[in-house]
Amino acid sequence: MADYSNLEKRIDGQRQFYAALSAAGIISKMLEVLDDLYLSQAHLKNPGLAITIDKFVKILSQEGLSEIKAEGELFDPVSMDCVDVAEGKQDYVVTVRKNGYKLNNQILRPAQVVVGRQNPKK
Repeated sequence: MADYSNLEKRIDGQRQFYAALSAAGIISKMLEVLDDLYLSQAHLKNPGLAITIDKFVKILSQEGLSEIKAEGELFDPVSMDCVDVAEGKQDYVVTVRKNGYKLNNQILRPAQVVVGRQNPKK
């Protein structure tokens, strides 16, 4: 009986792992759509689109997604990718090119950022 109980626990753990992995794959694909929605909103400034984006973000956050706060923060190589350097406060994020996200406190996509340097090389 103990072996059977251990087998059930192991199978249940594997089932949960694969379900989380599947959700991460789907949410990762949805982030590309979210990026496009943010770009559209930046150009159109449509209130209806803003409401839709807010609903979409709320649903994703209910599934465990959270945005990585980067702008103005000290550069963190674990949760951020430096895509460029620019004049600014040394080692602090000057601009976020693409938002980063965590899913259940695991980095799903690092933020793509521009990091400040006192005298950036051209």
